[in-house]
Amino acid sequence: MEIEEILYILLGVYMFLGFLSFEWAWASVKSIRKVDEERDSKYPAFRRWDVNKWKKWKFYFGAMTLMPIRLFCSIILLIICYILVK
Repeated sequence: MEIEEILYILLGVYMFLGFLSFEWAWASVKSIRKVDEERDSKYPAFRRWDVNKWKKWKFYFGAMTLMPIRLFCSIILLIICYILVK
């Protein structure tokens, strides 16, 4: 196996992790994506006016390229903060 093939495999794994983390995040914000007029009328300052413009397919490029490295960096920073505060 050449180094180029290994890099392609790692890139595929990297993109797949981004895809999975985006799908998890998208499912987690289902209550925010659902427009609930009763809830929104009680808390108008916290209403999301752009929710109807969210399209799932528009997030995939950023999720597969930027999200895994941001997740990795966040975990490393949390570990560093834990060590420093401990």
